[in-house]
Amino acid sequence: MNGLLLTMTEPPPQMEEEFNAWYDTEHLPERLSIPGFLSARRWVDPEAAVGTGKYLATYELENRDVLQTPGYLAHVGAHFTPWSKRCLSNCVLFRRWACAQIFPGDALPSPAAGALLLACGDVPAQHEAEFNRWYDTEHLPLLTAVPGVLGARRFLAAEDKPRYIALYELAEAQVASSAPWAAALNTPWAKRIDALSRDCEWMLKTYLAYETRAPSRGEMQRDGAKP
Repeated sequence: MNGLLLTMTEPPPQMEEEFNAWYDTEHLPERLSIPGFLSARRWVDPEAAVGTGKYLATYELENRDVLQTPGYLAHVGAHFTPWSKRCLSNCVLFRRWACAQIFPGDALPSPAAGALLLACGDVPAQHEAEFNRWYDTEHLPLLTAVPGVLGARRFLAAEDKPRYIALYELAEAQVASSAPWAAALNTPWAKRIDALSRDCEWMLKTYLAYETRAPSRGEMQRDGAKP
């Protein structure tokens, strides 16, 4: 079963340039050097309100257990680099989910996606079985049939909250505001599930693909002199 590490981050405005330089030139290469990390991609919500998670990162894993291996543990916690400690400790928001892919099978992400819709939430335990039936038999099939939807996958977090994650890979962000998308959400079963889960935490956010860029000379000098 494939795994996913999902992180939502937001640096303070005065550190954003440095934060992106760190992510692009140190953090992503370091993570991709770890056995079991298959790929990684960053996403950005340029219109995010402060403190709501401007940046998202998706790390595709061979399985969730990769996050318990010596190769991974050698790069986290007390083993963070000085630059990692500086950037992460100054974030105004940091959330993390370690997930196993639960639907559909071992499907991989589409590299052509220009946007990503994140749906993250929970449902009361007494309605969980129905929630999963609805998601797998109605909700995902209807949404993946919408023009511009390149793929959709579901994940279950081991310990992090909310537990259920769905990622919808879109050709462009406008797909999630199209009439076919709205029609796919307007079913009696969808309305029932919405009512059943209304009191649970839910996040619905659309991110644009972030293009990792080469650092400027000033950023590289900052990298060399990072505290």
